[in-house]
Amino acid sequence: MGGLRLGTERMGIVMGGKLVLKPARLGKISYINTLPFYHGWLEPDDPISVWEGTPAEINRAMRAGAVDLAPISSLEYALRQEEYLVFPDLCIGSRDFARSVLLLSHEKIEGLNRRKIVLSDKSLSSQALLRILLKFKYGFDNEFETSNGTPDHMLAQGNAALVIGDEALFYRPEKFVYKYDLSELWWSWTGLPFCFAVWAVRRGFWEENQEETVRLYTRLKETTERNMADLEKLILEGLGMTLADKRFPQVFGYLFNLIFHFDSEMRSGLLRFYRDAFRAGLAPEVTSLHMAEV
Repeated sequence: MGGLRLGTERMGIVMGGKLVLKPARLGKISYINTLPFYHGWLEPDDPISVWEGTPAEINRAMRAGAVDLAPISSLEYALRQEEYLVFPDLCIGSRDFARSVLLLSHEKIEGLNRRKIVLSDKSLSSQALLRILLKFKYGFDNEFETSNGTPDHMLAQGNAALVIGDEALFYRPEKFVYKYDLSELWWSWTGLPFCFAVWAVRRGFWEENQEETVRLYTRLKETTERNMADLEKLILEGLGMTLADKRFPQVFGYLFNLIFHFDSEMRSGLLRFYRDAFRAGLAPEVTSLHMAEV
């Protein structure tokens, strides 16, 4: 997890008789799908500390005030929408299949009504998305439990398992299992893209550090656009993979298919997700997004 520490204050230090805030605290999700954000973004002398972890761990750090800005699960924003401001042009989403948010099942999805589903504890948005799909798309009533186990361990615990991130992307089962891409199921059901994560800043940090936040955001956006314009270079420099690596085509296709731009269609999909999450009792109502004016 890279030394994630929880605290509630961003204290300052006195230098030359002036109060100077400590470095901004950046949350970094330790999955390949965030590589376009981070690779080449920060300069060596940037006064920034980086806390790395799973999406759920970053959510908890933001919630506790240990991280100032980060990509957070879409559902985390809905749960604490008054505490965060969303950056306008960045997200992690998909318009069809995502490849890293999978329902693995011993049987076809049509046979999962009243079956036990084991959920990865590493994500909030994916858990909510699966619950919504099973409840409203399929009309199912399921039993759920969470787990931090491997995909094989989770499949041994229940009839199906929700697996996310690099673990889902590279999973190769020893025995046959059905694989369902949740983003693809959402797309076929709603005709809208799905937004798994938004970039957010804690409201208190924004109010005290608008100039610094705008600078970080501007460079973050430029870095993301530059990296997505040359995926081969990004994968080589960021992951050390060459064209000869057997995983290179898989990673290239994965990043190429994801959507990192928070456009109007992605926002429509996100607001639809929030309406369904509210209807399912998973989150408070979200009528609009509080945006950072960057």
